[in-house]
Amino acid sequence: MAPPAPSEAPLFQEAGMLVTTERVVARGKTLLLADIQRVESVRRTPRMVPVIATLGLSMSVGLPALSALSVSASASRGVYEAALIAVVLVIFGCIARLVLAEESYRLMLHTRAGAWRVHTSKDAQGSIRLAGLIQEAVAARLRR
Repeated sequence: MAPPAPSEAPLFQEAGMLVTTERVVARGKTLLLADIQRVESVRRTPRMVPVIATLGLSMSVGLPALSALSVSASASRGVYEAALIAVVLVIFGCIARLVLAEESYRLMLHTRAGAWRVHTSKDAQGSIRLAGLIQEAVAARLRR
């Protein structure tokens, strides 16, 4: 990342991102503040439908199938135990995914050429503050 020119003052520099009074540098790309039309912080919620569907299917089909397999005389012991371990791992894996799911926040800059994601964070307030800082820098740049 190139250091700011003497005519521009750095406003924010962290985690590979630089915001100055003239430009934004992030993810290997430089964008002039004059080109930015809109700044927004977008909340991204992880998709849980596949996890919930897998959990429901393993509990409603997997567990009854294991119950039937456990009383079946033709089933070998090794197959039943392997299937039991697999179903239990799937169930606990789904529960862990549901418990550990976190939202993320993306800082998006919009130009005539399209939207550009410059920053992703788990911190909602930090993302909103950074969006506000860039929006203020864009407004100040337009006033000059």
